[in-house]
Amino acid sequence: MRGAIAALIVAGALGACRDGAGSLARGHALWADSSYGAALAEYRLAFSQDDDDPEKAALVAHAYAVDGQLDRARMAWDRALRSAPSYEGQAVFDFLSLARRSMVRGDLHGVARAVEAAVAVRPGAWPEDLAGPLARYYAGSGERERAVEFYELALVRAEPDSSATIMLELGRLREELGQCEEALPYFESYVRQGSRDDLVSEARWRRGNCSFEMATRAHEAGQLTAALDLLETVTEHGVPENVQDQAWFLRGEILFAVGDPEAALEAYRRVLDLNPARTGQLVRRAQRRIDQIRFGEDR
Repeated sequence: MRGAIAALIVAGALGACRDGAGSLARGHALWADSSYGAALAEYRLAFSQDDDDPEKAALVAHAYAVDGQLDRARMAWDRALRSAPSYEGQAVFDFLSLARRSMVRGDLHGVARAVEAAVAVRPGAWPEDLAGPLARYYAGSGERERAVEFYELALVRAEPDSSATIMLELGRLREELGQCEEALPYFESYVRQGSRDDLVSEARWRRGNCSFEMATRAHEAGQLTAALDLLETVTEHGVPENVQDQAWFLRGEILFAVGDPEAALEAYRRVLDLNPARTGQLVRRAQRRIDQIRFGEDR
């Protein structure tokens, strides 16, 4: 409890001890005795007798929250705040308290619903301490854009030993959203900071995959220097393995286009080395380029 609600209940409980009159007084007395469910029943009765009283409406809403009834608390607070907006802070506090109680139970769905209720009252009331669990909840439920927001919020509070994992998870989401340019720095950071070998391998693979995708787009856009830099990441580390011949061929094409035939020749030869059976369209294209560079004609 906090603020005006706390003062209202304490004062009412003292009055109930003196005269014991009325459902509101009985509710205060029961509340003071931690009988919250019974107190809620009395508050509802008091409110039904005078539903224009904003203090009674706020008492009912708060009691629903303390009793763990999120949906009814949300409806009651919606009603109470229409006539008494000064209770906004209490409503937000109640919803975030429900979120943290859900977190203790491991109920991430409950956490998300309670936080959404708080934000509906006060936009921007995102709890930083719950950002990581909420990010994972939204990512798992397919709400990736919202998950990104929470991952970024989680990074604000993350300790050094947990920030690397958050960056990897955020990078994955960005990549899944087709945002390789935004994802790449997170993969780079994880490779530098990560301690789990299996996840470092994953981060390297994703870094290479995004670099290759971005290099292809840069080449198509005529940004040849940028494409070469990105391809260097792919070929230097050798991942993903399934695109190495494509990366070397593209590197050869760019070097050939900018007038560096010797470097291009080496790149095309790497395509052949990666395909010892010497079969496939890419091998034939690389061999034609080699012949063109060596003999000055396309055979």
